[in-house]
Amino acid sequence: MATVHSLTFNPFQENTFIVADENGECIVFDPGCYDANEQKALTDFITANNLKPVKLINTHCHLDHVFGNKFVAEKYMLDLEIHRGELPVLKSMPIVCQNYGLPVPEQSPEPKHFLEEGDTIEFGETVLDIVFTPGHSPASISFISKKDKF
Repeated sequence: MATVHSLTFNPFQENTFIVADENGECIVFDPGCYDANEQKALTDFITANNLKPVKLINTHCHLDHVFGNKFVAEKYMLDLEIHRGELPVLKSMPIVCQNYGLPVPEQSPEPKHFLEEGDTIEFGETVLDIVFTPGHSPASISFISKKDKF
């Protein structure tokens, strides 16, 4: 059975989600950790729960959801996965940070794989279906676990 955990980060109070399979593998969704203290909170949670991150996914690429992409990608040697339609949003992060008067964190890595509606994500015994849910951003995606009913 998969479990969902959330951590709240950055000045926008963004929710970073960690979905963990009972075998200890997990996916880090939307790492919003903005500074070293928040990065430590994320890694402490992962370590304390004996989790092994196997994927880094952004549900959408607003600045508060991507602040920690570079950190998580480097720390756990993961490639970023997003919907192709979010690429312009991801690339605009430095300009958006300046508009909010925020120091620009290190730029997110480029995605290595694009996710589409109808795809599935599998890790451990968990399968997540991808649903295209634009609106909040141009190409937001959501994930459904039919087996675990979330």
